[in-house]
Amino acid sequence: GISKEHLLEFTKTMVMLGDSTNLSADEAAVALARFLNITGESTSNVDRLGAAIVDLGNNFATDEASIVAMSTRLASAGTLAGLTTTDILALSTAMSSVGIEAEAGGTAMTQTLTAIEKAASDAANGSTAALDRIASVAGMSSAEFASAWEKRPIEALQAFIAGLGSLDERGESATLVLDAIVERITGLDFTVYLYEKVLKYIGFDCA
Repeated sequence: GISKEHLLEFTKTMVMLGDSTNLSADEAAVALARFLNITGESTSNVDRLGAAIVDLGNNFATDEASIVAMSTRLASAGTLAGLTTTDILALSTAMSSVGIEAEAGGTAMTQTLTAIEKAASDAANGSTAALDRIASVAGMSSAEFASAWEKRPIEALQAFIAGLGSLDERGESATLVLDAIVERITGLDFTVYLYEKVLKYIGFDCA
């Protein structure tokens, strides 16, 4: 929940979002309270979080409600994978900017993040087959990818998505490769196509 000492700032931020975005204050309060709780982000940062959402909605081809919906969908898997709140907002903006809906796109990206995190964990325990495949797609050795995933997972994810986009040039099917890595992914063909488009946006706020 929201601590008493930050309740006034939280309320002010939700009213601001209700007044200046396509979210109502109540919708913003429910979604952002959940987002903060899942990510572990301090409620003292809620004003900066609200300002960032407004800024992203104003400067990219999406809107605040879409960013918040996608961010909430990605919060759990993103946090477990080591993404920062800035990374999650950037990825959510990128995905919603190219027309990916929160429900299907959020599920697909969550499955992707979970699969990569599991592959990294399995590799640490001696089972490297899945990580070898993911690293190969990203154009790295398994050790390089594991290091990147541990230190800066958003950059490792960028490399993986970029690798998916270049597989056709190497005579491989991105759809089949992703299917082998992420079992039962939702909307697979749709997702591979849009993952490539996400590359146009994904780096804008990840520094």
